Amino acid sequence: MNALNRFTDIINANLHALLDKAEQPEKMLRLLVQQMEDSLAELRTLAAGHLAERKQLQRRIRQLDVAIADWQQKAERALAHDKEDLARAALAERLSEEQERSKLQQALAQQQQLVDDLEGDISRVQSKLDEARQRYQQLTRRADCAEVRLQVHSKQHQHKVTDALHKFERYEQKVDDMEAQLEAMDLGRGSDTAASVKQQFRDLEQQEAIEQALTALKQQQPNKEPSHA
Repeated sequence: MNALNRFTDIINANLHALLDKAEQPEKMLRLLVQQMEDSLAELRTLAAGHLAERKQLQRRIRQLDVAIADWQQKAERALAHDKEDLARAALAERLSEEQERSKLQQALAQQQQLVDDLEGDISRVQSKLDEARQRYQQLTRRADCAEVRLQVHSKQHQHKVTDALHKFERYEQKVDDMEAQLEAMDLGRGSDTAASVKQQFRDLEQQEAIEQALTALKQQQPNKEPSHA
């Protein structure tokens, strides 16, 4: 029964309480499952040994039953032939077989009790093992789901950052467009100013030419006497 005694805490344990105290529940459950599987295998091996002994005892008891009946028949036959000493000897053999049978029956009862106890222990360990396996599967699925959700959330966050950058780039493009329009407007104004200056010089040159022509024309005219009023 050492196999069961080594795992008494596991068999009697509340898995919820164990998981609440564990820093790594998944690792804790995996170790519990492994320990219970090992315990269950050892208990089954132990039970198999007791079952084999029980079968041997049952077979030996059946053999003694046959022997007891045979000695009984021999005692009756000897007595039928007035051979009391032979009958007495046969009865003595029968009594010896009966005593052996009684001992074997006690041993069989003990073996049966051990088998019953082991059967109950195996049932409890199997129940705990099934519970631990179920909890392990649930915890594993939850961990996988949480990991997937975390990855999805991370991707969504990346998309949000990417969208924000794209929006910022579009905003920068709009600013660049407005600045380009302003520069274009300034360039137009600069051309108009230059053209205006050039026109003023052309006008000045034209006025100078007119003044020169007028002076020349005056020089060609005859001198006139100043008129007296």
